[in-house]
Amino acid sequence: MDKTQPLLSIVMLTYNHAPYIEQAMESCLSQETSFPFELIVCDDASTDGTTEIVEKWAEKHDNLVFLQQPLNNHGINNFMDGLGYVRSKYIAFCEGDDYWTSPHKLEKQVRYLEENPDFSGSCHKVELKFENRPGDEKKQYIYKDCSADDERIRQGIFYADEAIANYYFQTSSYVFRWRFRDGLPHWFRKWMLYDHALMMLHAVEGKIKYFDEAMSVWRRNETGYSWLQNVDKGVFFQKEGFGWIKFYQEMDDFFAGRFHLQIRERVLLALRNMVSNCLETGDLVAAKRIIELNENWCLPLIKDNRSLFDAVQQAFPEQITRIPPWASQSKTAAEAPTLGGFKALDIESIPECPDSVWSQWTQGQEAACFTTPLAALVAWIYHRRVRMLWLPAIFPQALLNELNCLSTKYRTYPVGARLSPGPEFIAQTQPGDAVLTYSWAGRPPSPELRNALMARRSGVLWIDDRSSALWTDTPHEADVTLYSPSDVLGVPDGGILVGAGVASLPIPSGKNTLAPLRSQLVLERLEQPAVGSDQLIQEQALHAQHPLPGGSMSRLSAAMLTRIPLHPLAKRCRDNWQILYKNLSKYTLWPECATVDFTPSAFPILTPPSIPLAFFLTALQRKGIVSQGFQLSFKNEGGLGEQRELLQRLLYLPCDHRYNECDMEYLSTEILKIIHGKSDLGLSGTRRLL
Repeated sequence: MDKTQPLLSIVMLTYNHAPYIEQAMESCLSQETSFPFELIVCDDASTDGTTEIVEKWAEKHDNLVFLQQPLNNHGINNFMDGLGYVRSKYIAFCEGDDYWTSPHKLEKQVRYLEENPDFSGSCHKVELKFENRPGDEKKQYIYKDCSADDERIRQGIFYADEAIANYYFQTSSYVFRWRFRDGLPHWFRKWMLYDHALMMLHAVEGKIKYFDEAMSVWRRNETGYSWLQNVDKGVFFQKEGFGWIKFYQEMDDFFAGRFHLQIRERVLLALRNMVSNCLETGDLVAAKRIIELNENWCLPLIKDNRSLFDAVQQAFPEQITRIPPWASQSKTAAEAPTLGGFKALDIESIPECPDSVWSQWTQGQEAACFTTPLAALVAWIYHRRVRMLWLPAIFPQALLNELNCLSTKYRTYPVGARLSPGPEFIAQTQPGDAVLTYSWAGRPPSPELRNALMARRSGVLWIDDRSSALWTDTPHEADVTLYSPSDVLGVPDGGILVGAGVASLPIPSGKNTLAPLRSQLVLERLEQPAVGSDQLIQEQALHAQHPLPGGSMSRLSAAMLTRIPLHPLAKRCRDNWQILYKNLSKYTLWPECATVDFTPSAFPILTPPSIPLAFFLTALQRKGIVSQGFQLSFKNEGGLGEQRELLQRLLYLPCDHRYNECDMEYLSTEILKIIHGKSDLGLSGTRRLL
């Protein structure tokens, strides 16, 4: 072969393709062309023998260039280095596990581009070959149906807007008139859409020619990036959707909105699947967040289709309720907004179950439902005219703010270095006091504390706060038990009180309904001689106007709670706990809990004193793991040094029902890497945290 400057370069990315790489290289090097070409094999530090195979082929073929990465980097540097090497007029692609089936592929495509300078690229039909599907002999293809009235389409000629809007091209079919010898745009990444990005970047420079002939094979297996998209689009977009959207956002900016409508369809494809997956799994808080973050993509679509919504209303006079699924559904159908929302979820078509979260939480007792746990708790404190509230030394700051608004006194009791408060403080309580106990990470108060509170039931009220617990597996012994379905299940909203007499509690109907109630209570307290000066009266009156989310829990949340079975979720949480305990027992806050009889919402560990908590949070965040330090406030009182140290070292690892065994093993591995200085951030203190 002529060893002059190649007219075309074939870029072949490979990583652990030992079973396929020879077929891929042979299909490229055996091309029958009238021009010189080169094959650039870019290996991402393979470990299965791929490197040795390519090296032997490189010794035999002068037009095979072998580029190796010293370390595996998941394709980013590998791909960019390969593109940076190309100096040819044309470029083609063939992944290391794909192959070409026609020896005339390159000649046909390059000849067409040479004869038609107004075309910037060409592609063709591609056969799909699925691995691990024995007996499946029916061939499938990636192709564009060219049977149209338009003569141009029948000839396989497409413009840039059509290439962007329709993803019917596949990488192994590409031949482009390479226009980036001096570098790609700064935003270009080796992301999941790099092939679509290259198509779009070349399509804007000329037309695209499509050959309706299968000349390559796209091998599909579970290791491929896009495999999950075929298996479950919802899960795929939940995992990769934000990167997908960011990619198209940058593409839209790069083209200055020239293809905005086509790009919007690609973004909405991701959003539809992401939101759909959230609705199917009951994570409506995440669905709301996704739409809020991408409001600029969603709202124009709704405005553009307002006439369609109006037509639907006229066609269906029963007035289908369309409201955001996370909004309060206390409004009637006539009052509910119709534009820009969703059709009300037909959750009632799912039968209620006897093992539901609702039946287990209430156990046949009275229940009152509020929008938030804080609103429920404040309403109960107001209703019972609590004289003194005893709080654990670690508690939510928002509760302290509301106690100040109610002019309710409070005292704290120590929780100990293991979040296991003892009962000694109960001897100091007086009639009219209330004690708030907390189920940290889902673990209920100790039997000793519960027994001591039961013994004081004649004069001291007991509030059992289970807002971070799905299920404690203990009976309702307190005067009132507090649950938070939105925190532990991800339903739209809800704060639930269970206990005698809660049905008579005043449930606010608007945002500030609790404000006048608090004002009334403040006046009652200020009328007492022991209360202080006029300045205090004025300050309390101002605080009393502070708004608190009011209203009852939405009908959607209530309907979901009667249809979600509790014990299957509880079992998954406990199984996740055991995996983390097996791997991280040396660091657990509760070494005595190898197994748990409650339903954990998180797995608490004590980080080593030599590694700051912020270092763990940063290192885990870089791996996409959302963990948290203790999110409650600390009352700085004397003799509470162990609580202070606890807050500085306590890390909550996720282990609730949303995660599986693989997630727990991955999480354990990353924690141990951080402890042993093997994370991406290295050793603590050796670099500045960004």
